[in-house]
Amino acid sequence: MNNLIVEEFMVPSGDHDLRIFMRNKRRTDAKLGRPDRTLLFVHGATYPSSVTFDFVAGGYSWMDTLAQAGFDCWLMDIRGYGRSGRPAEMEQAADANGPIVHTDVAVADLDAMVEHILAKRGLEKLQLLGYSWGTLITGAYTAKNNNKVERLALYGTSMLNSGASLIGNDRPTAAYRLVDAQSIKIRWEHGLNPAEIADIIVADWQREWLDQAIASDPRSGEHNPPLLRAPTGVVDDKVSRWSRGFFQYDPAEITVPTLVIVGEKDIETTPEGALTVYHKLINTPHRRYTIIGKTTHSALLERRRDQLFRAAQSFLEEDFEI
Repeated sequence: MNNLIVEEFMVPSGDHDLRIFMRNKRRTDAKLGRPDRTLLFVHGATYPSSVTFDFVAGGYSWMDTLAQAGFDCWLMDIRGYGRSGRPAEMEQAADANGPIVHTDVAVADLDAMVEHILAKRGLEKLQLLGYSWGTLITGAYTAKNNNKVERLALYGTSMLNSGASLIGNDRPTAAYRLVDAQSIKIRWEHGLNPAEIADIIVADWQREWLDQAIASDPRSGEHNPPLLRAPTGVVDDKVSRWSRGFFQYDPAEITVPTLVIVGEKDIETTPEGALTVYHKLINTPHRRYTIIGKTTHSALLERRRDQLFRAAQSFLEEDFEI
């Protein structure tokens, strides 16, 4: 990937001195300033974008593949995650404060980062790709800012209004939760038999990614075994709002082309839940529902990840008549 330019930024969030980490990757000959070729990735509830979309396996990451295809690719870590600034509550004991970094706060961070990219590239709009919790963040943002979004891709999404959650079913009382590599592995493989695990997951990739995911918290090494801190605002939203029918956004308010894509064996945001979102996208000029066989909620890290990458790229590049 020697022909890729990589730049990293710490961008003001607009909330005191807290800054948001952003990474940009693009080809040296990429044509900048095109809405249909400018893409921002937004991560899920536990792991930052920097070790999700840009995790290198087999020599490349998802971000690499789209950058190589000519996209001006950006990723961001929501506050409290990865290399972004941590709220003051995360420097205290977890139980010293209640849940922090709710979805509304994450949407505000996304808003600030979109404005940064638009200003830097001289654009009026760009494309968004959200994963898991990131689909609710990008969906909520788009519903209120259709004029700034060219296209929207929702990978691993649902309305999250029913069913148990592997990240917690009780309303949290602490500011953050502590996660170890073994619990992540168990969550990833939940519901799969040994033969399915061997077929779906590349063990070497999994081990390397688990190490990187935990190490994305600069204080992970203070524990034995190392532990990742993840803000609990998203869990609080799930239990106290979404599970009670108070949705983060109304898909009917989205008026841009939208992709809904999900893994066949995703038990966190199930194919049925994703289809519910798809059917609620009644005002998009183009909508698409895609299911990737023999993949889980972590398809972007699995053996068949290229199917996910190609399906998303095809949607982002397609010449729609709008």
